[in-house]
Amino acid sequence: MMNHWRLALALALSIPCGAAPAADGAFAGKVVTVLIPSNPGGGIDAYSRLLARHIGRHIPGQPSVTVQNAPGAGGLRALNMLVGKPPHDGTVILNVNSGNVIHELMGEPGMDVSLKKLNWLGDISQSNPVDVTWPHSKIKTLDDARNNVTRVGATGVGSSPAQIAWAFNALAGTKYHVILGYTGAGEYDLAIQRGELDGRNVTSYTSYMAGIPEEVRPKINLLAQLGVRKDPNVPDHVPLLLDIVKGDPKKEAAARLLALAFASINRPFAVSPAVPADRVAMLRQAFADTMKDPQFVAEAQRMNADLSPTTGEQLEAFVNEALSFPPEIVELLKEALREPKP
Repeated sequence: MMNHWRLALALALSIPCGAAPAADGAFAGKVVTVLIPSNPGGGIDAYSRLLARHIGRHIPGQPSVTVQNAPGAGGLRALNMLVGKPPHDGTVILNVNSGNVIHELMGEPGMDVSLKKLNWLGDISQSNPVDVTWPHSKIKTLDDARNNVTRVGATGVGSSPAQIAWAFNALAGTKYHVILGYTGAGEYDLAIQRGELDGRNVTSYTSYMAGIPEEVRPKINLLAQLGVRKDPNVPDHVPLLLDIVKGDPKKEAAARLLALAFASINRPFAVSPAVPADRVAMLRQAFADTMKDPQFVAEAQRMNADLSPTTGEQLEAFVNEALSFPPEIVELLKEALREPKP
């Protein structure tokens, strides 16, 4: 993936207020806060700030827009803040940590609300994670990864790079060996260049390619991609996990659930369940209009930020589908996501 610090640095400038509020606007004179479930810096923060810089122009009344970082508990602190205290008038928008979908699926504690109950506004980016290896690795293809140990990095057992690697092992027969303890994407890439790792699971092909040296890009090995459909930015020969497991109904279902959780729900934004329906409709429209705003699009392109938006209605359908799979499929995926026993 791209060097998130570059994107975060560019976007961490002060966020200007929107235009003067219209007297008859529903949000006139109010301040809208974009709540960020992470520390400043990194992808979640950068995309949140990008949205905050532009959405105010499209909300009725053109309110001022600010941001608030609320890291902790893998995004659960911010989620519980959203639903736990007023206001519930649409003036607090949360960038929901996509890992919370897996958290709820696993039945883990700490969530004060089901994600099914949130009012979803939309998703900025629906890009497929891609399994890549560096040119000097002997792992060139998916078959190589099935027949040889492939070293990838992760921050911890609950991180998406680790879970996606273990899921590929369980569902596609690969032999990913996850080395834990890295601090993030920058360290993964340095370890790959040193030959310490063979490759990594990246959350966006486009951003990753933009962040590596131009002369290396054509030599990167692309093994597989995770999504409910092929990513148009990824070369067509790179197979989907869904296609790899085709013919095994249970694995197909588990692969689709994995794809929904890690690819189709990527940079999602929502408001509290208690926000009135008319306010939700206004904010969904504002989100959709922002995604088409030439100023927003131009800034995203300058930052190499992926734009493949999903509407609030589409995002709601993805979340509901992901959280409605039969228990046997959820159990199959639970096992696939767990750290293998020695």
